Amino acid sequence: MILVTFFIIWTVGWATTYIGLKAILFYMKAKKYAPPNKAELKKWCKYAARHSFGISEKMPD
Repeated sequence: MILVTFFIIWTVGWATTYIGLKAILFYMKAKKYAPPNKAELKKWCKYAARHSFGISEKMPD
């Protein structure tokens, strides 16, 4: 029963994140913002991961 409860909570969290990210992407497309290239994605993913764990102190250049 505990595993089922954990799975339901995890699924709701995943769905919320997925829908929120799609909303941001649709907004960017509607406003005709340029999508990031691979180098930008790599830089910002690295920053986000470090920031999530409290490792990063400042925004990258």
